[in-house]
Amino acid sequence: MYNIIEKTCVRIQYGEDNIGSGVLIADNETFYVLTAAHCLGDEDVEIEKENIVIKKQFDYASEFNNISVKDIVDIDFDKDYCLIEIDFDDEEKLLNSYKFGKGFIKDLGVKFCGYQNINLNQYRPFDAKIVTVSDIHHKFKIKLIENTFDQAGEIGYNIAKGLSGSGVFIFQHNTPFLIGILNSVLEDQAWNDDIECCSIAHLEKYFTEYVNLSDIEQLKKWEENIEKERTKQEIESFKELRSEFFDNLYRKNTILYPDKDVDRITSENIKQFISIEENIKTLENSFPEIFIDFKRLVKKQISTVTNDYSRTVSNSNEAKNQKLELQKFLEDKIEKQIPKFYSFDLSEYQVLQWLGICTLNFIEND
Repeated sequence: MYNIIEKTCVRIQYGEDNIGSGVLIADNETFYVLTAAHCLGDEDVEIEKENIVIKKQFDYASEFNNISVKDIVDIDFDKDYCLIEIDFDDEEKLLNSYKFGKGFIKDLGVKFCGYQNINLNQYRPFDAKIVTVSDIHHKFKIKLIENTFDQAGEIGYNIAKGLSGSGVFIFQHNTPFLIGILNSVLEDQAWNDDIECCSIAHLEKYFTEYVNLSDIEQLKKWEENIEKERTKQEIESFKELRSEFFDNLYRKNTILYPDKDVDRITSENIKQFISIEENIKTLENSFPEIFIDFKRLVKKQISTVTNDYSRTVSNSNEAKNQKLELQKFLEDKIEKQIPKFYSFDLSEYQVLQWLGICTLNFIEND
């Protein structure tokens, strides 16, 4: 997720003296680079697209690849931004993996990545935080964290030069949001390591899908939608690998939890099952004798589970009670034979496995 700031970072040059940074943007089938307008020169001089040179690296140590410029879509020297359409189609999935954010609040942590003139052949990521915001003017100010532009007596402007146009990202709800670009440091000394930035909101006429990061209700809905989408992906992925196991587990959950979100519960079961399964593999490799004891114990209980705990049930509470009773029974058996210092819950894992392979079976009484 955090690698997105490096993968979307580009270097921009216009003539000999104008060098800056930019961020890649994807919109359906069209690709752009957003940068600071002053990276292309002076507003008194006409900017020609043929003279814009955009380069990108795969990683910081890689060679540069050229990106072709198709058109200057929008340039505003007062607000200090420029949107450039490019010929680019190699990383569509990557570029669609972040969203546009606006309406953010101060003190949130942000990240940006760009090319400093002191080392134009390698991009560098930075951590910062939002100091203050002007929603009316679509601008905000950020401050470096654990870094400074004041190095070895060199004035801050020279150290920061080249970073203008870098994309500024906020990471919330396991999602990257592009919120704007860097414009300039405060005065030549880069006082307080503050950087003026312009918001992505300037481009609303081109990109309409924004998330308001200051709207609590919208964020809740966004988080719910993200969680639903993630749950759907997890279920589909597991279903492809173990379709019969999934179908059995899902069917049991519709009986156990008829009034709940069965997709979410099944996803949680799957994540828990996979996590404990990984730990059991460690147990098998590190303590084979203990693992053999566990498998032997489980094997002994199969007929008990099938005969005494699997049944036709008239309601969900009856099924839940049977499941909990079996788990407690198994837990007591395990604790007598296996040390307690293992953090994972073997009984929970085994009950989920029995549900998935129908050793433990519930059928609704129609």
